[in-house]
Amino acid sequence: MILTDSESRACMAAWLRCSDEGAARALVEALYPFVASLIRRHVTDTNCVEDLAQQTFARCFAKAERWDASKPLEPWLARIAINQCRDHYRARRVRPELRWSDLTEGEQEAMQATMTAAEPKAETLNEESRSLMLRLLDTLSADDRMVLSLLHLDGKSTDEIATLTGWSRTLVKVRAFRARRKLRAAFEQLEASQS
Repeated sequence: MILTDSESRACMAAWLRCSDEGAARALVEALYPFVASLIRRHVTDTNCVEDLAQQTFARCFAKAERWDASKPLEPWLARIAINQCRDHYRARRVRPELRWSDLTEGEQEAMQATMTAAEPKAETLNEESRSLMLRLLDTLSADDRMVLSLLHLDGKSTDEIATLTGWSRTLVKVRAFRARRKLRAAFEQLEASQS
């Protein structure tokens, strides 16, 4: 079921007015693919996608009064989903260490190509490059991982990231710069383990 922007706003308004479960169900059914897809791009553990999507909708309905009815619902929901992903990584606080020997030959080639590019773009990353990038991003903090995946894997602009995260545009740029530096250090450590 696909809802137009006005229909999704009407469903949310119905939920706000009288906690209409039918409207909530229609909203979840229509927006679940959008939310799950967004989460899937940011979380490497596919077992967590459904849980994080459910948490996103639970938070959406719990905080529905904070939604500005004059604006589209999807960006607000995307921000909640992004924050759920960030919270997921903060809670785990596990940053696995990768060794060069853990990588396939294709991943090694992809990583070298990615790290030599000044600004890798989402459309230039093949599936192997993407999976390797996600593995390396797992070694970073939740905020560093989020800013780089939004910027390079999702192809979002700094303005879009600022809107999604609630950070200033300058903070997005600074975090991205520092996160790239940490990612490069992780790559260099990975490369050193090659010897």
